[in-house]
This record gives sequence, C-alpha cells and structure tokens, in this order.
Amino acid sequence: MTLRASYGGQGNDKLSTYYAYQSLYTFYNNLGEGGTVASRLPTPDLKWETNLNLNVGLEFAILKNRIKGNVEYFQRQSKDLLFDMPLAPSVGFSGYQANIGELKNTGFEFSLFTTPVKTDDFQWDVDVNLSTLNNKITKLPKGSIVSGTKLLQVGGSIYDFFIPEWMGVDPTNGNPLWKTITTDANGNTVEGTTSEYAKATKTLQGSSLPKVMGGLTTSIRYKDFDFSGLLTFSLGGKILDNDYTMLMHNGSAAGRAWSSEMLNRWTPENTNTDVPALSTTTNNWTSASSRFLYSGTYARIKNVSLGYTLPSDYFEKIGLKKLRVYVQAENLFTFYKHKGMDPEQTLDGTTYYRYPAMRTVTFGVQATL
Repeated sequence: MTLRASYGGQGNDKLSTYYAYQSLYTFYNNLGEGGTVASRLPTPDLKWETNLNLNVGLEFAILKNRIKGNVEYFQRQSKDLLFDMPLAPSVGFSGYQANIGELKNTGFEFSLFTTPVKTDDFQWDVDVNLSTLNNKITKLPKGSIVSGTKLLQVGGSIYDFFIPEWMGVDPTNGNPLWKTITTDANGNTVEGTTSEYAKATKTLQGSSLPKVMGGLTTSIRYKDFDFSGLLTFSLGGKILDNDYTMLMHNGSAAGRAWSSEMLNRWTPENTNTDVPALSTTTNNWTSASSRFLYSGTYARIKNVSLGYTLPSDYFEKIGLKKLRVYVQAENLFTFYKHKGMDPEQTLDGTTYYRYPAMRTVTFGVQATL
C-alpha cells in the first residue's frame, strides 16, 4: 500500500482567440477622410490566471497483484479567472476582458484492476474506473453573471443551465408557451405563461455535470485467442440539444430540413402536442429552454476486439516472429433514450453541429518481425 500526495501551481493566459494579437484600433476611410476607432477597451490590470492543484492518492494491491487499484482525491483552485465580461450595447463595446473571480474543482478518481481467473491457457482481466467532479464558484466581482445559457453565481457552478422552463403549446392557437414568475403588489410570487420568449423567466434547470463518469474494460485470453471490450458510461447531468432545434424550426427558414416530429405539429385537428403550429414569422420557440434539455445518462460499447495469433511454425521461415489476425469494432452500440444526438459531449453540455461518433468495423493483420 502506497500513499502519495502532490501540490503545485501553474499559470494560464488563454483568453479568447489570439488575444495577444488582437488589434487596438480599426482604420476607416470615408470620402477620402481617414480615421481610427478603438477596437476594444484597454485592460491594463489584466494578469495570468493562477491554478493551485492538490492530489492525494492511495495505491493498493493484494493476492499477488490479482487485485490492485488506486483512489485519488483532487482539488484545483483557480484564482483571477480570465473571462469576457459582457457590457450594455450603449457602451459601444460588446464586452471586455478581466480577471473576475475564483473557482474550485474537486473530485475523486477510482480505478480497480482484477484478474478473476488465471491459468496457463486462460486469463480473464476486469478493470473498472470511476470519477466524479464538483465545480463551485467561490468568488465573483458582482452578484451574478449570465453567460449564454449558464448562470455564474457564488455557490453555483459554471455548468448550471439558466434558461426558461417550457410549458408546452397553447391548445387554442398553437403558440409556444414558457413559464413566467412575477411578484404582485403584495409581494406574492405569481406563476404564469407567455408566448413571447423575451418575457419568459429564466430559472436554473440543472447542471451539465455528470454525477459519475466511468468505464468497464474486460479482456480474455484463451491459448492463441484474445478478446477485449470497453464499455464507457456517464450518469446524470443534462445536455442542451442545439442540433435538434435546427430541425424543429417553425417554417420561417426556407429550404432547411425538418425533423419528422414536425408531422405532429399543432393544427386545429391536432391540439394535444408539444410542437407549435407552423408560421411564416419567427416565434423563437426553438430558443434555449427546458424543451430541448435532455438527460446525459448513457452507456456505450466503445470498443470490441477479437483476435487470433497464428502458431509461429507457420511463418518463422519468412522471418516473422508473430502474426495476429483480428477484427475490431468501434462505437458498436449506444444505450441512450434521446434519438439523433450523440450523448458523448463536452462538460459544457451543449451540442452544436458536432459529428457523432462513427461506428466502424476493422479487419487487420499485425506482424512482428
């Protein structure tokens, strides 16, 4: 059994794209008169982001290494976070770059390697790995910041969805509905609905962070045959399917493909549906809301391989030490409820024109000289 620990720090200057090479001014020429306009606000106090990393782990092995593994706790504290701060349009700039706060990531990683059966002709290995991640904002310059579909606030996470709650379709006219939350003259909370997206109330709708991520690997060797498989999985978390919204437009975008679900759109004869009526004007119904938020729980058979190593007597005369033929499949099956979306997304939990993992089958020969 071995106990290990490490602690260290590192800097990060990654901010936007080619930040160090962005122009300070833009030059214009109109009717023979030249001029310059500031391209962005000055940031004289901008500095590197600092990350402090702590790792504590325990390694163990028993039964002559037939069972071994490790458990590790990690903590990463980030200070002086680099961020693009939004500004009101009236300022003349969309935003500016600043060091805005502090963030803390913690979690556990667990790995277990086992050999349940081992003989001269047969060996079976099973490996399991699990990991968790918690993300918490510990400091901000002001109460909260809305960044796209996320809400940044002290005590919260940078992965918290902050979008309107979908309330269905108005059965009387086919308009989309979102929840509104207001306060009356007596200070009481009043909940209602609106068909105008701009008037909908944004609320926290869960996090894109999974509760647990992991994988299961198994390998079997019997004489000259070998087999291996990898199953990956993720439990919890949510995904905002932006690709799906592109196929669910209300008809105002000419020439774009539609999802087959549009066949279930609202009509005077079909009022019990969650797909609004078609319209030649935009109603923003495909804007970010809980309507397009789906569970991130899935499992995928990531890799399966079957091989056979030919006896060396067959090919040693031609200078080969080993020859193995095999068949291998990648992304063979995915177990997931929501169709049309690859659940293996980034931690941000938002899809956007990302190609899904392709299913491939490969036949090959490995030769060792």
